[in-house]
Amino acid sequence: MDQVTIVHGERYDFLDWLRVIAIFVLLFFHTGMIFVGWGWHVMNDQRIESLVIPMDISHRLRMPLLFVIAGAGMWFALQRRTGGQLLKERTVRLLLPLIIGMFLIIPPQVFYERLFQGQWHGGFLQFFWERTLQFRPYPAGDFSWHHLWFIVYLYVYVPLLLPLMMWWRNRADKLKSGAWLYALALPLAINEALLKPLFPETHNLVNDWYVFNHYLLLTIYGYVLASTPGSWQWFAARRHQFAIGGIAVYVVATLLFEQGVIHRDTPVDAFVANIFTWGCLMAFLGYGYRHLSFCNPLLRWARDASYPIYILHQTLIVAIGYYVVQTSWSPWIKYWAVLIATLVSCGLLYELVVRRFGVTRFVFGMKRRRAAESREVAATERGSAVV
Repeated sequence: MDQVTIVHGERYDFLDWLRVIAIFVLLFFHTGMIFVGWGWHVMNDQRIESLVIPMDISHRLRMPLLFVIAGAGMWFALQRRTGGQLLKERTVRLLLPLIIGMFLIIPPQVFYERLFQGQWHGGFLQFFWERTLQFRPYPAGDFSWHHLWFIVYLYVYVPLLLPLMMWWRNRADKLKSGAWLYALALPLAINEALLKPLFPETHNLVNDWYVFNHYLLLTIYGYVLASTPGSWQWFAARRHQFAIGGIAVYVVATLLFEQGVIHRDTPVDAFVANIFTWGCLMAFLGYGYRHLSFCNPLLRWARDASYPIYILHQTLIVAIGYYVVQTSWSPWIKYWAVLIATLVSCGLLYELVVRRFGVTRFVFGMKRRRAAESREVAATERGSAVV
């Protein structure tokens, strides 16, 4: 995942803050998946009903924000790199961690999932040898990328979009911020209305056209926004408007759903949902630019830690959750036990293992330690981008 800090003398720390916040929310979300009954890798017998609405909202916002930020990161990266250099860097930072993660990070997650479902009764090493190394794709088999689908899609977008990004790089200053930014919700709505009924969300890349196009559009949006002079300021000036509009859309839509005026999984639902999503994303970008355009030691730590923590977090949630759901504790105690244990485990693994050694930094897509430190100093001195 990209770090976006300084370009042409102007700081963009707010994008790093938003990325860190989105990944932090992801830990709350995936812990909540154990308790909302939506069908997940491990599930608690008792649901926490009060989690359903926050989970539903965050499902519409967390990943879209990450893809917008990733698209912006591609623009900043291409200010300092050729197209070939960008592809090489993304291969090292995305594709290699993905492949290694599918052999080291995901198998324990699938192992605990199969234990929970009663589909396996042996130990992990036996499972890895007899099931994982058959390379049968999940869910029929046990070889998967699970939550690393985000990395898969983001990597595929790089060569797919690279010719367009290179073409746009020399023409970006011709585009100005304005009311056309509101209309970016429409392609998202049309894509969902047309393709979601035919291609439900699977994250398998091959037959996932609704989701693939959805996040492809958002990645393009991020690239275009980062390249458009004054776009972040335009969002910041209207941030209250976007926030009020997003809340209003959600409240009105909820009432209409309850009254049976509109129905789930219809074109109207797609239109309303994406108006809500894009309105909230504009609000996030506006508030972020206005209030998070600063750097401190917490951000310097978190922007390096966020990518390894993203890779680690779901496997830890599933493993910890497998044991916690078998206790007699109340659902809320279980929720906080899983979440806190995951946060502590992620932090300790990152601090004590991942960031300390060259091989683990490489496995988790981090820059070499000296290179990362020198790039940070150079960016501060020259006003260039840290990406």
